[in-house]
Amino acid sequence: MIDKHKNNAELIIRSMGVVLILLLATYLRFRFIDSQSLWYDEGNSARMILRSTKEIVASAAADVHPPAYYLLLKTWAGIIGGSEFGLRSLSAFAGLLVVSGMYVLGYKLGKHIVGIFAGIIGAIHPGLVYYSQEVRMYMVCTLLSVILIYISIRLSHFRNNNRITHINLWHILFVLCATSGLYVHYAFGFVLAAVYLSFAYEILTTDRKYRIKFILELVFLQIGILILYMPWLSTAIQHLTSWPAERVNLPMVIAIRDVWNWLSLGPTVEATESVLGLVCLGVIVVIGITRVSKHMLYIVLWVIAPVSLILLFGLFSESFGKFLVLSVPAVAIIAASGFAMLIQHYYILVRSFAVIALAVVLNYTYISLDNLYHNEYYHRDNYRAVVANIVDDYRDGDAVLLNAPNQAEVIEYYYPSMAHVFPVARARPFDAVGQIIELEEIAEGHSRLKSVLWGDEQADPNGVIEKWLNSNAYKTSERWYGNIRLIEHDIAKKRQMQKIDATFDDKITLEHYGINNRSYSPGEVIQVTLDWSTSREISHRHKVFIHVYKDTDLPPVAQHDSEPVGGSMPTNIWISNEIITDMHGVSLPRDIQFGEYSLAVGMYSVEDGERLKVVGEKSLGDRIILSNISIVE
Repeated sequence: MIDKHKNNAELIIRSMGVVLILLLATYLRFRFIDSQSLWYDEGNSARMILRSTKEIVASAAADVHPPAYYLLLKTWAGIIGGSEFGLRSLSAFAGLLVVSGMYVLGYKLGKHIVGIFAGIIGAIHPGLVYYSQEVRMYMVCTLLSVILIYISIRLSHFRNNNRITHINLWHILFVLCATSGLYVHYAFGFVLAAVYLSFAYEILTTDRKYRIKFILELVFLQIGILILYMPWLSTAIQHLTSWPAERVNLPMVIAIRDVWNWLSLGPTVEATESVLGLVCLGVIVVIGITRVSKHMLYIVLWVIAPVSLILLFGLFSESFGKFLVLSVPAVAIIAASGFAMLIQHYYILVRSFAVIALAVVLNYTYISLDNLYHNEYYHRDNYRAVVANIVDDYRDGDAVLLNAPNQAEVIEYYYPSMAHVFPVARARPFDAVGQIIELEEIAEGHSRLKSVLWGDEQADPNGVIEKWLNSNAYKTSERWYGNIRLIEHDIAKKRQMQKIDATFDDKITLEHYGINNRSYSPGEVIQVTLDWSTSREISHRHKVFIHVYKDTDLPPVAQHDSEPVGGSMPTNIWISNEIITDMHGVSLPRDIQFGEYSLAVGMYSVEDGERLKVVGEKSLGDRIILSNISIVE
């Protein structure tokens, strides 16, 4: 009776430990889950589920991702809702199941203590938390990876005990799970490769009399997957053979360092800032691999196979590093095995090392999580703020240009009306002539263009759109929202150019200037056109500044700073005696006082900010007065 009560008490304590781990995982995954904006890819997911099932399948076939995640998300959103919280909660829920599965796998590897450590590491791992807060398929794919490894271990258990005599439930579940994973994301094939390598090793090391049976088992499993995947197989082959992914080949040492950093601490901390944590966890993982267990092979290959294939195909980059999340549970389970072995060791020094190493890893994990939640450098692109700017600052005559057409999907999530929004750079390959004609037509019917630029190197590799804007309109502002640029241009109005004699540091000459008006209302834009030339080569880059002064001895009331021609013609590429026409838009504050003002221009070094000396009529030493203007009611 005493033993029974003792066992019940131990069971209750263990259950409470698992519950506490899941509560921790829930807190971290739902904390600030909707604080950041949906970004480009999440917007695609959000708009995809508004389509019918048939349309989702057709759209996925035209894209680079299979349809299963979108169909699942559509069902989920139908129940939970389509808010940022509702959409991301699917990944968060999948993330909780991943942590649960890690405990189960840890338990099979080394009983309760390994399961608990695996659950804790999984609950707090920044990479798993990050992708549990994203409206994409990576956490669902990771969950299916955990399930597939568990099923494979169960099949291995039957196989090692020579109990496989017919097809059973675990075979069916294997086929269903593997096929589902491939319908969610093609990267799931990396995990499948790890499983097949484990199967192959078992076949090679088993008694000869059972090899044929095991080979037939493997063939059956593959045939089952092929049959279920056949409707999508040709599409998958087309995607994988024509996928325009940028290949990255890093030096081996750097690649190993950065991959290990991602697997250990996720994408929100730099490897150079976490060396001690990476070393400590690396030692623990090496120790964990030594655990004598027939299932360890599956866990180790779960890391090695995907990582090797990702590096082999040159997919370890900022865009595709997320594929590593599929292997994070394996790293956590191996680390849990290492911690458990050290904690259970009878030498006090070994236990002390385990405690210290755990403390170091937890410290860097905390830093990475803190970056995830609070460091804007690691935040997702802020389309919510972009749309807020577009809406709050809207005026009649505005047009919005989207250089990556699929941006329309995330923009539409926050701005359903999509009034005056024009996707550009749609043609593949890019059609420069056709694009310029389209820009001219858009500009003809509008007075201001707001360009939302993302992924320029793919959408418009030669910068045709931005160069046209800078040469035909007046750039008034440029703001970054993560990796998105929001650039404003005022459409050119009539101007009259006037001769001016101004020389900057005896090397740059301002030949002419022009402004669109002499009087302005608060909130309007002063359109300033400058004709520059140089008599000799310029080795440094300089910025042009336009200032509006009430008093030239006081700070300006309005200004615009930019390298020439919106940044597309830096001074260090100017050719001698060539005229550079440079257009600037100076936005006047809405609360500017009425009266007379001075308009001045100057230049300063990009490197150190030192202003160039100016010689000419109306020179103030480091700038020159162009004209007087009036601010009127």
